[in-house]
Amino acid sequence: MFVHRVDGNWLDSPFWTRSFKLAQPRDLVRLRQSAITSLVIDLSKGVGPLKASSALALGGSRRVAAQRAAPTSRLPTSEERELRRAAAMLHRTTRKLRTLFETVGAGDGLDTAVVHEVVADIETAVRERPRALLTMTRLKSKDEYSYRHSVAVCALVTHFARFLSLDAQTIQNLSIAALLHDIGKITIPSELLGKPGKLTGEEMALMQTHPQASYDLLQDERDLPDLVRDLCLHHHERIDGRGYPSGLAGAAISLPLRILSICDVYDAVTSIRPYKDPWSTKTALARMSRWHGQFDPVLLLRFFQSIGVAEQDLRKAGADLGPRAA
Repeated sequence: MFVHRVDGNWLDSPFWTRSFKLAQPRDLVRLRQSAITSLVIDLSKGVGPLKASSALALGGSRRVAAQRAAPTSRLPTSEERELRRAAAMLHRTTRKLRTLFETVGAGDGLDTAVVHEVVADIETAVRERPRALLTMTRLKSKDEYSYRHSVAVCALVTHFARFLSLDAQTIQNLSIAALLHDIGKITIPSELLGKPGKLTGEEMALMQTHPQASYDLLQDERDLPDLVRDLCLHHHERIDGRGYPSGLAGAAISLPLRILSICDVYDAVTSIRPYKDPWSTKTALARMSRWHGQFDPVLLLRFFQSIGVAEQDLRKAGADLGPRAA
């Protein structure tokens, strides 16, 4: 059986590609154990279910329900291997990023060679094992949240920019900016960064100084393109002009900045934190699509499309976003 695509969140699929051949019984077991509820099969490339109608026997595609099986105690070896590789890469890059930020905080310059090394590691992981990487980045401890968040946003930005077929230089600059966008948070007290409750007005005002702090820390780094500094400064701007620090709106917000904004917020709301439950991808889509004026509506749907959200959920979110996104 050839699976053309699975309906639902791409991260829920036990397979690393969107289309694949279902040839072994153990693959069917993996599919049944997953959170996937339906899939589209291509009858021109393989057999269909035993109860397929004769009208479909001549070819075409058909959506069928994915029956669930009782869960087993462990993942297949190949999946474990991919997850372990992703975890090892995340541990390595998070450690490097922590050292990088602490060095800048101590008054030393930014080691751009390390920045490019970390970005290259993330780009390789996104290319070779995207689902494993994006799954592992959701888990963040209190102590490493800021660093792991930066790595996760870099991975999401890299994946999304590749999905949009942006040129290599733009992807590179976006990835660097995603990695460094929150470096200004080293100027914010750690107790404020880790505060589980709602911030006071004074605390929020202090927190909102971090984009300018990021820009200031990077302004003398001659090896960084201006675009990187610009993205770090403006990643909290909104399409409707109600963001900060400059209140940019509409056409003043570039495509790279729109991409970074979406990926930054998505990772924040879907992350597993010690003091809050994460949103599922479907919940994130539903809620983010109702935040009118915050994101580019067309680009928001394209982002969720890139991570495999079901078409029916995209259509519903498009209706919530309005005619421009439909």
